[in-house]
Amino acid sequence: MWILIGVVAGGIMVSSLFRWNILQGYHDELEIHIDELAALTAVDAKGQPYILRRLSDPRYLPLDSGFYWQIAREGYSTVASPSLGENRFDPKFANSTTMNIAWTQGPHGSTLEYAKQIPHAGGPPLRLLLATDKRLVDENMAEFNRSLFFALAGFTVLMIAIGALQIRFGLKPLNRLSKAVADVRSGETDRMQGSFPSEITPLVADLNGLIDSSAASVQRSRMVAGNLAHGLRTPLAILVDEADRLRQAGHNESADTIMEESRRMQRQIDFHLARARQAAAHPAPGQATALGSSAEKLVEAFTRLYQQRPIAFLLEPGDDVRVACDSHDLTEILSNLLDNAGKWANWQCTIRWHKLDPSVVIEIEDDGPGLPEGAQEAAFTVGTRLDDLKPGSGLGLAISRDLARIYGGDVELEKAPSGGLKAIVRLPAV
Repeated sequence: MWILIGVVAGGIMVSSLFRWNILQGYHDELEIHIDELAALTAVDAKGQPYILRRLSDPRYLPLDSGFYWQIAREGYSTVASPSLGENRFDPKFANSTTMNIAWTQGPHGSTLEYAKQIPHAGGPPLRLLLATDKRLVDENMAEFNRSLFFALAGFTVLMIAIGALQIRFGLKPLNRLSKAVADVRSGETDRMQGSFPSEITPLVADLNGLIDSSAASVQRSRMVAGNLAHGLRTPLAILVDEADRLRQAGHNESADTIMEESRRMQRQIDFHLARARQAAAHPAPGQATALGSSAEKLVEAFTRLYQQRPIAFLLEPGDDVRVACDSHDLTEILSNLLDNAGKWANWQCTIRWHKLDPSVVIEIEDDGPGLPEGAQEAAFTVGTRLDDLKPGSGLGLAISRDLARIYGGDVELEKAPSGGLKAIVRLPAV
């Protein structure tokens, strides 16, 4: 439609410019010819005007050619071009010595006329007139407009065809993109594949990032659900069995209390399992948690939790930073690592952090026995327990690393300067 609108507007403009040029050409010709007519006009001894020779333009000769000239003098016979035949123009139009130009009514319709007076001694002035039929202008315009129409029609068809081809081939990358998305949805591929133009490559990269994040979130949800099921359902089953034993032994009140609390825990487990299954989503943008306040609360909580042991939880305040992480997830990451450090520490656990753009590095260090060389990575395996005498499920480190990676960070273990273990958490800074 834009091509059609542009072509029509262009055609109107070109046609108008051509008409203006034709009229300008007629104006120039008539002005030259009336000067020529004035130079060729003479008067005999009786005062009758006549022309010394015919005009240089032969179009004034054929009858009804559309080009006319006329010489009139009051009281004398009018002299006219052969093309005018018996027709005559009104000589009063030439009423001044300056050029008179106007569209008037001629022998064959509207006519463009040039006229002026030439004073002559001893008698009335000579009135010279040249005229051209408007139909000649219209015929030239009609012929030009026909040619212009066919030219613009061909140009329009060509432009529409080129536009269609441009759209067809220009949108092919989007068709490939649509097919790549369909392949991922159908399970044929796990990521969008193929080569795309530079304009679409960032979109493909973002979509692949979203796919990877979704897959990681699903894996996280499954792991959380599995960990909860594995870690809590078996103890609950034991508690329920123990309650039955108490009831059989006649301790009904104790059995009822245990059963009631077991049911409450079962409801909580079912709730959090369902929440974990449904929460397989990429972290929402704009999440921010103040690291200092979260760490301070955790240190206070673990100090109370380990008050039966002579272990000091020390907080070394660092930069006032916020991490791009949900507050609950940050608490879970740090609490798992602090709990692990507290189990193995001899005297103290220390938490510190510093900003290393674009991340925040958090260090949790204990003065315990540490890990043998090469065992750091194995400690992140789900369910791995390095010492069965210590309480725990072997899930804390794995859960912390999984959560950190969901947010684009990571958790690593290395030997501390004190000989113990140092957990290093990297999370994106806000």
